[in-house]
This record gives sequence, C-alpha cells and structure tokens, in this order.
Amino acid sequence: MLVALCAAAAAGEPGPQATGTADVVTAPTATVKAPRTGIVAWVWKELTDEASLTVGYGTMKWALDIKRTSDGASGRLVQRDDSSLYVSYSTKPFFFQDSNFGYTVMVNYHDFDMTKQEIANDQFADFGTEVHGYVVYAVPTLYYQWGEHLQKGRFVRIGFGAGVGASRFSGTVRLSTGEIINTSQHTVEPRLAISNFLIARWNHVGIQFSFASPRVYGDGYDAKVRDASLYATYTFNF
Repeated sequence: MLVALCAAAAAGEPGPQATGTADVVTAPTATVKAPRTGIVAWVWKELTDEASLTVGYGTMKWALDIKRTSDGASGRLVQRDDSSLYVSYSTKPFFFQDSNFGYTVMVNYHDFDMTKQEIANDQFADFGTEVHGYVVYAVPTLYYQWGEHLQKGRFVRIGFGAGVGASRFSGTVRLSTGEIINTSQHTVEPRLAISNFLIARWNHVGIQFSFASPRVYGDGYDAKVRDASLYATYTFNF
C-alpha cells in the first residue's frame, strides 16, 4: 500500500479523500441595535416604568391667603364645596423590602375659582372680588399601605410628602384695611409645598382625600394656597 501511494504521488494522481469532512457555510450577519443608554434613557425609563396617571372629579375647599409685607394687611379668598378637576401623575411605587412602607413621587394639578372672602372663622362675604388660577406641585411622598402590593391591586394608602409647588393666578382681593387690590402671578416660581393624602383604590377606581399647601410668591406680598379636596378617581397604568 505504501508503495502504491508513493507511485501515485510521483505520477501526480490525487490520493484518497478523507472521510467525515463537512462543507463550511458562512451565515450572513445581522446588525443588532444596542439598547439606548445615557441619562435621558434612564430618566425616561424611571418616569414611565409602572407609573400611573390619575384623573378625578369632586369637591374641594380652597383658600388663598395674601399678606402685604410692608404693613401686614391681609386678606383671604376661598372656594367652598365646588366641583373641580384633578390630575395626578405618580412614579412606580417602591416598598422597603417586605414591609408596608414605601415611597413614590407625585405630580398633582388643581384648578381653582375663588369668589368669596372670609371675614371671620367660617363666615364669608361677597365683595365682588375673585381670583382664578391653578396650582401644580411635585412631591416625593412616604406612605403606609394596607392591602395588595400591586399596581392594579386593591389597597388603602396614607402618605405625607414635601417638595416644590407653583401657581399661576390673577384677580382682586380685599385687604383688612378695606382697600381692594389687584393680585396676579403669571410666572411659575417653584416654592416649598407640603402634601398629605389618603387613597382607597379598587383596581382602577378609587376615592382620594388630599391636603396641599404650596407657598406661592413673596414680592411685596406673601401668598399661600391651601387645598383640601375629595375626589372620585380613575387610574391609568403604564
């Protein structure tokens, strides 16, 4: 056999083919897009991942306290038991390990239409003054929750938060000196805002009681808006 192979090699004849070899096929490569990275993508994910949007309609009690810093003259406009629109955005709720304590960030919007002034405790008068506007505030909140720890679950949640709030409004108010002044706030200036809330929710439908008190501005006049409201709500989950 060895002699035959040497003779075939000398004559230039091909030798026997090796068995068990496979053809090599090169597959086309596909371009895979890398996931979005960076601070913008991270913020967007945090703001939308398991977040929720709540709309509500109900009754509320507004109060706008205005005090002139030069002499202390003040006035309070109020809105009582009138219907109002409520919109609230909330980030994903987080719980501390396996406890019922958690935290979230809430961004709330309320509009108001104040047409009466308080002259004494729970006594109101119509001087022809009125203030129209809205208030918005963003508040990180700590809460305690009874019930299911689910985004679409059934639960009762009570919480407290402190953050920043701003308001835009315009109108007239009667001060304690008897003079009627024009008051307005057309620029959004963030100020300290405090918010408390109690939420009872059955899946998407719920009832919410809230209290908020954002300070508005302090240029010649110091103003503070206070809101206590009760709403029937519906929540959309992202």
